[in-house]
Amino acid sequence: FWSKPPVKCEVINDVNGNITNFYEVLKHDFFNLREKIEVTLHSRETYKQALVIYKLPHLFDRTIRAWAFWVVTNQGFSCKIGNWGYDREKRAHTIANKVEAFKEELADRLRNAQVECNEASKVIMSRDSDDTFVYADPPYIDSNQGHYGGYTHEHFRRDLDALVSMKGKFLLSTYPSEVLNEYIDKYGLYTRAIDKPLSVGNGSKIKKRKRKTEVLTSNYPII
Repeated sequence: FWSKPPVKCEVINDVNGNITNFYEVLKHDFFNLREKIEVTLHSRETYKQALVIYKLPHLFDRTIRAWAFWVVTNQGFSCKIGNWGYDREKRAHTIANKVEAFKEELADRLRNAQVECNEASKVIMSRDSDDTFVYADPPYIDSNQGHYGGYTHEHFRRDLDALVSMKGKFLLSTYPSEVLNEYIDKYGLYTRAIDKPLSVGNGSKIKKRKRKTEVLTSNYPII
């Protein structure tokens, strides 16, 4: 979303209410949020405090919740929520760069965007048209889903059913799976596998990297 040019109608969907709140504050209270982010330490204790706010959002105001979401994602190990990330070299510098990149242009980018908090299949079906394009990036089944835990094969099938019934186009990113192969074969979908190294590490050097395969699947030819 942040890397592509704006279009007439755009929808961001996520079932995590903290993300919806973050976008809302980003759009309507950007300067207060940025001010709080700018003075935030790269700190384990700060991360713990933010994690409490993230888990108990109903006890805090919207701007504090948005700040906490930024902290638990950007300071989290591998940018995941749950554990503070650190290393022996450049982690603090990386966080500083993220603070520097937190600019008003991000708020402007949301000007004409709709932010949904609904089941993906319902959003897909409600917005489908001949000109619709959907990029779907659901939690990966049969893997560690982190704070999106609980996304099942049933949920995946429901989303796939919505995608393959579209009038418009879709691009799906996920891990290989028997369920996905079933739909690829049944509906003649296009697919491309991408082999990538895992780059997570807290030490100054990352040992021999494990690799993972991600799959792009679409209802149109992938270049």
